[in-house]
Amino acid sequence: MKRRIRHATRTFFGRPPRRRPAGVPAALEYALGVLQVSRRSALSLGLGALMLLLIGLLIVNFVGQVLQSARLESRRAELEAEVALMRAENARLEGAVAFSESDVYAERVAREQLGYAREGDTVIFLREAPPAAPAPLPDSSVSALAPPPPTTLNWRLWWQALFPLTE
Repeated sequence: MKRRIRHATRTFFGRPPRRRPAGVPAALEYALGVLQVSRRSALSLGLGALMLLLIGLLIVNFVGQVLQSARLESRRAELEAEVALMRAENARLEGAVAFSESDVYAERVAREQLGYAREGDTVIFLREAPPAAPAPLPDSSVSALAPPPPTTLNWRLWWQALFPLTE
């Protein structure tokens, strides 16, 4: 007698028996058949559940890594922008240091701050205006009527400074 071979039509949880007792309804019989699991089916069910659990953990871990990678990438972009600003500032400061160590800067400081002049330069000193005279008292009517002393115009002072009269 040949042994009957089960085909691929078998469901994951097993198939309900074909013959049913007269007293049990068909839906209840099907539910009981689903719950009856053979030893081999229980092992495959356990392995499947374990694999689903591992796949779920891998997905959760992958999503966490993607989020962390996005945070690190944005932080890297911020740091690159900060480094670019620092490099520009460093280049500007190096230029300022190079200028302050040059002869041009030393001459400028000597002329502007220390008042030095090169040999052969004409130095012009500007006269400060004398302080204004205090207001006359009402008793001295004679001094109030006297005309103010004549002042030399500013352009004449410059003309005399630039083109001195040699006698």
